[in-house]
Amino acid sequence: MYILLGFFFVIGILVFFHELGHFLVAKWSGVRVEKFSLGFGKKIISFRRGETEYLISMLPLGGYVKMYGETGEGNFIVEDVQAGSNAEKLGFLSGDKIAKIDGNELKEFSTWKSLLNKLNISENKEHEYLIERDEERIRLNGTLEDIEGINAFSEKEYKRGFSNQPLLNRFLIVIAGPFMNFFLPFVFFPIMFYIGIGQPAYLDKLPEIGYIQPESEAEKAGFEKGDKILKINDKPVKNWKEATIAFQINPDSIVNVTVDRDGIEKDLSVKTIATKKGIVAIGVAEFLQAVVGSVGPGTPAKQAGLKKGDKIVKIDDIEIIDWYQMSTVIKQRANKETTFIINREGKNLTLNITPDTVENNQGQVGISPYYEQIIQKYGFFKSITKGIQKAYEEIILITEVLFGFLYKMVTGAIPLSTAGKTIAGPLFIAKISGAAAEGGMATLLKFTAFISINLAIINLFPIPMLDGGHVVYISLEAIRRKPLSQRTMEYSQRVGFSLLILLMFFAVYNDISKLKDDIVKPFKNAIEYIK
Repeated sequence: MYILLGFFFVIGILVFFHELGHFLVAKWSGVRVEKFSLGFGKKIISFRRGETEYLISMLPLGGYVKMYGETGEGNFIVEDVQAGSNAEKLGFLSGDKIAKIDGNELKEFSTWKSLLNKLNISENKEHEYLIERDEERIRLNGTLEDIEGINAFSEKEYKRGFSNQPLLNRFLIVIAGPFMNFFLPFVFFPIMFYIGIGQPAYLDKLPEIGYIQPESEAEKAGFEKGDKILKINDKPVKNWKEATIAFQINPDSIVNVTVDRDGIEKDLSVKTIATKKGIVAIGVAEFLQAVVGSVGPGTPAKQAGLKKGDKIVKIDDIEIIDWYQMSTVIKQRANKETTFIINREGKNLTLNITPDTVENNQGQVGISPYYEQIIQKYGFFKSITKGIQKAYEEIILITEVLFGFLYKMVTGAIPLSTAGKTIAGPLFIAKISGAAAEGGMATLLKFTAFISINLAIINLFPIPMLDGGHVVYISLEAIRRKPLSQRTMEYSQRVGFSLLILLMFFAVYNDISKLKDDIVKPFKNAIEYIK
């Protein structure tokens, strides 16, 4: 339930405000906006206000604002129909598009007057008008006298068409969507700070190594417990968050790490490893007590009665030192009934838990660690200033990380096979959205702001079909002093669409690879239940 609620909240908010940006600036520019849709495909709900149809459609993975004159349809738009006129009686409506007359295509005609003259439409002869209205095609039959009262324009002469707007107006319409996505964090972060949000205390501390994974790259490089990470590739890091980002943008690479060991600075070279889940690490972490922070619904831990705050003392008579040792012990006990001795509010309890089998036949009980939290909560005015500052910092940070990663990928510093592991799609976003929703409104707003910034940046990439692609078209038109040909536009749009579909399939494949246990487990449980 949390996954669905979180996902629809995040996607709904981001798509709505992105498209609202395009819509508002288009209206301000006087462009005829035909549709405002949340989602793609078959419409679920729709209503019309004025000349615009508002829709909620079947596929919730985006949205669109349809403006007349965007796509070079080659028809004539009926701007208005005089009340009581013959055309109104015949059935013409404002917004109708005349696609054909007597079966003739209309693309070659630049004005309504030239069309009437060249087609030799006679006053007494009845003609067939093929009308496009929403998704319908309607045929109306009438004489020249019957169409008196309509005010129609070709795409080329229609002043309210998108392609006929000044370059500056078109540029503003295009970038208004990403602008709204950049703007949202400046709203969400102040609200988040006013509500109050918890942050793991270790994120604000100098990263001190409390665990080294056996046989990891860190162990091979000579890291020791107690080492404090000062720099990564000569760039200072102040906390675990910055250290994690520094490793993340250097997948499958040799990085130089400066540590403080008992007051003496020491330089170590270590190779980062990108897992198939897209996580880049060297095999170190902060010290974590074996204390339960949360218990997943429907998991073995939940069924056995494990609770938040429980400290794991022993597993099958093995003394538990920290979270990582505990995880290793559990992984070795897939599908085996295991005795847990826990400490709950000063009293020791015994629970029998059978870990599920997950990837590589490893055991998992469905718990996550407890982190000491620092609550960040401010008054009304301070939450605004803190939120604005946070939004600015996050935009700069995410931009640096994304473009730094892309630069390394283009120059070959990061192999494409490695870069591919870091691409996430809708399934992964849905899972994280659910976790954020479970954490409360402040956490959900924080995650939404993070995705909003990423969406804004990616939308400005110079790829046809994205807003950045349209910026390129407009820029080329400004340089050439004439628009690109319709053929060039159509070809580039096909290439851009194909690229985006390919990326989407790749992202979904990555999601399934990362989350296959989460996807397969419900089906396994259902089969077991049926048996």
